[in-house]
Amino acid sequence: MTAIRAAVLTAPGSPLEVDDLELEPPHEGEVLVRLAASGICRSDLSYIDGKWPIPLPIVLGHEGAGVIEEVGPGVDPDRVGQPVVLTFAPACGRCRFCLEGRANLCTTAAAGLDTGTLHDGTTRLRRRGRPVHHLAFVSSFATHAVVPASAALAVDGRLDLITGCLLGCGVTTGVLSVTKLAAARPGDAVAVFGCGGVGLSAVQGARMVSASPIIAVDPLPAKREMARRLGATHTVDASAGSPVDGVRDIVPGGVDLAFEALGRPEVAEQAFASVRDGGTTVLIGQPPMGAKAGFDVYGATQFEHRILGSNMGGAVPALDIPRLARLQAEGLLDVAALVTHRYRLEEINEAVAMTASGEAGRVVIEL
Repeated sequence: MTAIRAAVLTAPGSPLEVDDLELEPPHEGEVLVRLAASGICRSDLSYIDGKWPIPLPIVLGHEGAGVIEEVGPGVDPDRVGQPVVLTFAPACGRCRFCLEGRANLCTTAAAGLDTGTLHDGTTRLRRRGRPVHHLAFVSSFATHAVVPASAALAVDGRLDLITGCLLGCGVTTGVLSVTKLAAARPGDAVAVFGCGGVGLSAVQGARMVSASPIIAVDPLPAKREMARRLGATHTVDASAGSPVDGVRDIVPGGVDLAFEALGRPEVAEQAFASVRDGGTTVLIGQPPMGAKAGFDVYGATQFEHRILGSNMGGAVPALDIPRLARLQAEGLLDVAALVTHRYRLEEINEAVAMTASGEAGRVVIEL
């Protein structure tokens, strides 16, 4: 057993409890990772608030990066010392989605999220001898994690792991929603609704493909200014009148592509209304289960308006996360600029509160 520190959720709506846990050595096909950092994603807030069901008690966190310290049977021992970004969607390579090249929807990975266990149906975490669940194979609110070897993705050794942890979810989702799922082209007019970490990553994705104009929509001046620095050509104050009118004042007739990055149905409706005939709305943000939005069905059918849901932007994590890590290492993707607040593990509840406030870009726990 390895003694670790971790933040445990014991009941919905309760504070996370930072405590000493026991971590079993890696089993067949697994690795032990010493974590450098973890991001706090809004999905973590949904679990904490009880909006999405999970088995309890559990160690949350699904944006982690670190270094492999130990490998289990069947794993190449040369992987020890390898810098890695963790993914919550390691491909099984056998299910229908994996065979279709849609590893982000892997059914085996989804099952792991439901059970809170690793592939063999058991957990490596113990709290005073009692089992503690894993979140989606990762559980990065901890100093160490045991994960499937396929969930520890080797990355460029130049990558700053403290900020590189965000490639595990938010940054990859934002960038690839634009560049891969929506397949934005040079000169496409783009609007991004919501300039948190995912939305700002979408802005960078639009900049990478030379979209123009790139319109960032947010009520907070600091976030609009950050969007400008990361590639937005125009901004719209969502609190000053109709953001749809603001977007259409910049692009008469509507934008080619609109991205909703907040997970709020009313904002999804605004994104839809800002798009031209024949354009595309991409829904990135994840609302509570059962949330519904209304759209003009006649307009969607008559004018072939596409509405796409985005799960990691259609990423194949084993391919796309190392690619984005290279872009970050080369300075072509600015992840560090997204990080506005850093905390220690013992300050996890303060970090959660800051994330929930909506005032932060991205919040990182340094481990």
